[in-house]
Amino acid sequence: MKDRGIMKWMPAFIQPEQMKMMKEAQADYYKVEKPVLDEHEIEEINSTILEAMEFTQEVTVTYFENGSFKPCMGYIHFLDQYNKHIRVVDKFEEVHRIKFEDIINVQII
Repeated sequence: MKDRGIMKWMPAFIQPEQMKMMKEAQADYYKVEKPVLDEHEIEEINSTILEAMEFTQEVTVTYFENGSFKPCMGYIHFLDQYNKHIRVVDKFEEVHRIKFEDIINVQII
């Protein structure tokens, strides 16, 4: 017997457009607002970034994107003050560009 997965449990009267709208509504439900950081928190993030760059320490950068918090683990490779972002190189040698304004927290591992 062949298992059809989720299609087995979907009502026959739901159209693909309705299913798309339901998925979008569910995604919107879990979105959160971007927190506002005070001066102390921003200064703490800056000092952690500079310390991690100076001593080549691995960090976890938590940033805000599309209504949710995303973690990024790796080494801070470059601090671009002109374009206002940092570059984090992860263990797979991929470079992630994270805007200053989107950074919520930085922790040294």
